[in-house]
Amino acid sequence: MRYATLVLALAAVSCISSSYTPVLRYAVEPEMQIEPVQATEKTLGIRPLEPSRPYKQRIVFRETDHQIGCYPNVEWAEMPRDTVTRALSDALIAMGRFKDIGNAADLRAPDLLLTGQLRKFDEVRTSDPWVAECEVRIEVREGIERRLVWAATLSVREPLERNDLAALAAAMSRAVARIVEQAAAEIAALE
Repeated sequence: MRYATLVLALAAVSCISSSYTPVLRYAVEPEMQIEPVQATEKTLGIRPLEPSRPYKQRIVFRETDHQIGCYPNVEWAEMPRDTVTRALSDALIAMGRFKDIGNAADLRAPDLLLTGQLRKFDEVRTSDPWVAECEVRIEVREGIERRLVWAATLSVREPLERNDLAALAAAMSRAVARIVEQAAAEIAALE
């Protein structure tokens, strides 16, 4: 009986004394400059980018080249892979090159299939000012045999205006926009 009373008392004290720390969230909102191009009859299916292990919702930083950490109680507003996948899809749709673009699972046998990996989505503190680094591997394959028609690993570093999280979100937005603009232009140029 004393044990049960002690457990209840400790539980009550921990509930009263615990403090809630809200999670801060930062949005990455890339603004791309996209020019329409000549349309084709091809369809393009896009699979969501696969994130490397640390790139979930938490914000990752690098203080040295090989050591990464995460901010406590701070996250991206959404998964970085979703942000980059949507930006790439939006850019390709805005170009007007393909007859239909959508999630590969929703398109019946698309002519082209876009896949990729989000390899870096970091705040890099090894220089001053700090930089936002985004790296993406993208592949485009064609037909049932999925023949490789284009592949690239694109990496961009954007300096932060000041060394804080709000500046990181702005710099990462610029980095994602640059990668997406380059990838979309090269994919739209495919014959």
